[in-house]
Amino acid sequence: MGKFLLFLSLFITKIAFSQVNDTFNDGDFSQNPVWTADLSTNYTVINQQLRSNSTTASSNFYLSTPNTKALNCTWEFDVNLQFSTSGANYVDVYLISNTADLKSTNINGYFLRMGNTADEVALYKRSGAVATSVKIIDGIDGAVGSANNNFKFRITRTSAAVFNLERDDTGTGTSFISEGTVTDNTFTTTVSFGFLVQQSTTTFHQKHFFDNVLIKDIIVDTTPPTLNTLVVNSGTQITLNFNEAVDAADAAILNHYVLNSGNIQPSNVTVNGANVVLTFANEFNTGSLNLTVNTIKDLTGNAITAPIIRNFNYRRPYTAQFNDIVINEIFADPSPQIDLPTVEFVEIWNKSTEDISLAGFKFSDPTATYTFGNDSIKANQYLILCARADTAEYKRFGKVIGLSPWPSLNNSSDQLSLVNQNGTLIYSINYSDTFYKDATKKTGGYTLELIDPLSGCKPSQNYAASNDVSGGTPGRQNSIYLSNRTTVPLQLLSVVLKDSLTVSLTFNRGLDSLQAALPSHYSINNGVGVPQFSNPIAPSFATVELKYNQALSRNQTYTVTVSGVTDCGANTLNNQTLSFIYPGLILNNDVLINEILFNPKTGGVDFVEVYNNSNKTLDFKDLFIATADDQNIVNSVRPVSATTLLFQPQSYWVITANPDTVKSQYSTTNPTNFIKIASMPSYNDDSGRAVILNKDNARIDQLNYTSEMQFGLLRDLNGVSLERSSFSKPTNETGNFRSAAASVGYATPAYKNSQFLEDLTANEEISLASATFSPDNDGFEDVLRILYKFNMADRAANVTIYNDQGRLIRKLIKNETTAAQGEWIWDGLDDNNSKVKIGIYVIYAELFDLNGNVKKYKKTAVAASRFN
Repeated sequence: MGKFLLFLSLFITKIAFSQVNDTFNDGDFSQNPVWTADLSTNYTVINQQLRSNSTTASSNFYLSTPNTKALNCTWEFDVNLQFSTSGANYVDVYLISNTADLKSTNINGYFLRMGNTADEVALYKRSGAVATSVKIIDGIDGAVGSANNNFKFRITRTSAAVFNLERDDTGTGTSFISEGTVTDNTFTTTVSFGFLVQQSTTTFHQKHFFDNVLIKDIIVDTTPPTLNTLVVNSGTQITLNFNEAVDAADAAILNHYVLNSGNIQPSNVTVNGANVVLTFANEFNTGSLNLTVNTIKDLTGNAITAPIIRNFNYRRPYTAQFNDIVINEIFADPSPQIDLPTVEFVEIWNKSTEDISLAGFKFSDPTATYTFGNDSIKANQYLILCARADTAEYKRFGKVIGLSPWPSLNNSSDQLSLVNQNGTLIYSINYSDTFYKDATKKTGGYTLELIDPLSGCKPSQNYAASNDVSGGTPGRQNSIYLSNRTTVPLQLLSVVLKDSLTVSLTFNRGLDSLQAALPSHYSINNGVGVPQFSNPIAPSFATVELKYNQALSRNQTYTVTVSGVTDCGANTLNNQTLSFIYPGLILNNDVLINEILFNPKTGGVDFVEVYNNSNKTLDFKDLFIATADDQNIVNSVRPVSATTLLFQPQSYWVITANPDTVKSQYSTTNPTNFIKIASMPSYNDDSGRAVILNKDNARIDQLNYTSEMQFGLLRDLNGVSLERSSFSKPTNETGNFRSAAASVGYATPAYKNSQFLEDLTANEEISLASATFSPDNDGFEDVLRILYKFNMADRAANVTIYNDQGRLIRKLIKNETTAAQGEWIWDGLDDNNSKVKIGIYVIYAELFDLNGNVKKYKKTAVAASRFN
């Protein structure tokens, strides 16, 4: 019994608030409620919608249902006219009628007309004949002028007989706009509601649809309006849609609306029923905004009690600028296939923070241009472009746009460009297959990827072959993206003087070639200044040549300062300095042959050691090594160094074809002072000539060596070098080259010779450097040095060695012309080339001048030996 009473209560409530409610879901119009037609076949229900069914031309027909609601009520219904209305094709919806026969010649009531010659929605009052009809709400002309007019209507009439006509041309019931209001209390009772169709030709037959008919009492409104939607129409206009019509005068007050941030009020407000359009004087800023609405009232005076606040995001319409969109990847040569489709593509990337419309953009190469339609690319989005026929091949990788015509990509080189709708260049690339920087990938199957979209470097530096295993990265970040970035500081590594006008700088990595080409980034001290030209050297651009119009001075130290150059990443080099020397010219006696190994050990190699005998820094690039034949003609000339290599004063360097072999067989304290040349001149084991030349082919020094210059007691000469004893004596003076000491392993590559003798001056006409010597080739007092010093040169000398018993041991000097001062060397061997015994020896010297005068000298020395 309780369930029945609840059902009865709900039923009575429904009856009280709804006189008519029909959605035609039951498939007919014969019950719930009952509809009456002038001819029942003139209407039918199709897909749960009421539809006209008459095929009679130039006719009208109706369908009505009982209704007694005339005041304090609402009429709602859907109408869809699938044609463009006219004066002969329209629909009248009778809201109030004193008869069910809507074709009657005498009707008192109100009807809504859709159509007529103005293609409008209007409310009419009729008092008897049709001719008495008066338009009391004149709707917007052209509202139903399309070929598909799908509307939801809501008409209210208050108890004070105030009509409000609203329509929603979305058909959803959420976007009602008011066609107007009017007060008319001529007819306050009714017996029927219905539809009257007026049609002409077959073009209009069976194209009238009706649905969701609802007639109900107006519930007394005590609730203030609420805001359904906020729609940003443009950068200066917002439409607010409330859940009901609002008081037009109240809603039009400007200070009821505040836009933050900035506390900005609209400059104009337009009210139309439930819709309020706010217009602002200035365009909104991009970002998160909020609108505050205060004290809005509905038509019954209900006002909101608390401000309504709506947040929304706005992004100003953006016009793309240069480099906002980059050509990020190019697949010009799909064959041979790696793992990508075997068709071309180009990937563009919107690296900006703005969504960009591509409408009107043009993508082209020199032979074809494609103009984009209504396409767009979001901020930070990758977009794949390919031929329209190939679109399906790349859909799995991301967003794709198929182009027709497609600018076909040349394998070796092509020029691609993207311009915006205003003709402004956004990006251009003239690519070449040299950009791959990889001989294998250049042949096909790999894409060219952009390294750094922010880099100012040339495209040849900023594109390279993809490192991805598939051959490319369409629709995603490039495999080599920002591979140019590093935290290792940019550095100037070396400065080399190529010639008197050209300085070559080498950096630890490639530079931005455009910046590197600016002479203002470089300066040299000592009055040299900024170069006339600066030329970065391709392809790495890690070397820059500075060209001056005034020659630098030789044997001068300079400092170059580099500032403001950048690499292709984000690194800048500021105020780095590096000093360099312009080497002096190599002149006679500047470079001396100091040691030679011409008879190497088994598995060994020849070498020549040179000594910088000057106070100048020299350049090995200006030095050449050679031999001379029996006629003393130079041949087998070899350059010592192809590039600048500084030769410091009083330094020793070894020239050989295999430094590692020399270092493995001999000890050296200067392992870096070795120069490797492709091949050494051929030096015979028995005798030969070693020659040093400068860049002008002038002989700087020459050693005429023989194996007889070796220490006479050595049984095995293999691996024994000849060392120079004195830099002040002529190279080929007898005794100036002797066998390297056994104690140092028979060679001293790249450091001071074991047999070097310091220059000494005699303290009397004939004197001995030491009263003892030990001819054992151990590097210590191996020879007896007999010093002489006269007041004049050009004397003839004989020097003879006797033992303590007066027996002749060695005729050391025979009629040799002397200088004013010098020395004679006795190696402790007798005339039979045998080592003398330990003991005392007499050195007897006779000097003859040009006048026949003779002076005789006698000195004694001890030949000693090491105790074992």
